[in-house]
Amino acid sequence: MEPAAPPIPAPRTPLGPAQVLITGAVAAERVLETAELAARARERYEVPYVTRRRREVHHVYAVPLYDVLAEAGFDVDARHKRGLLNVVVVANSEDGYQVALSLAEIDPEFGARPALLATHYNGAVLTRPTLVLPQDNRSSRYVRGLCRLCLVNIAPWGLLGSPPTGSHHSFPGTL
Repeated sequence: MEPAAPPIPAPRTPLGPAQVLITGAVAAERVLETAELAARARERYEVPYVTRRRREVHHVYAVPLYDVLAEAGFDVDARHKRGLLNVVVVANSEDGYQVALSLAEIDPEFGARPALLATHYNGAVLTRPTLVLPQDNRSSRYVRGLCRLCLVNIAPWGLLGSPPTGSHHSFPGTL
């Protein structure tokens, strides 16, 4: 007998202008409101970086990205020792800009490099958060108008057989 096909996911409601979708290798998808993040963004960060012409310092109020992702819960394969080391965070903007970073680089127990979801940038209130990486020398991995965070598990399945049933372990596509 053939194995049952995985269930077809229900159609997703389009995101509102002030929302961010957390999807992929998470315990449950989550839609965050920018206002919800802004209410938690109590700490002011100084963010220096270099542009083509000069060094700049910007001021943001933000929430640590790792904390937000941890609240969504991680869906990793227990067969891998330290499975979170195999997770990549893909951040998409509303205009299609995309960057990737390792979950381990922002995990306080591993790389401990700050990654922030800024809701206020140089005094301006943002409609959607901006992903800010304060330790990057350039702002090339900043994602303005962030609308989607997708966790992708890149575990080497060939060593362990097929991925566990029901898990999100491949890139689920575009917006």
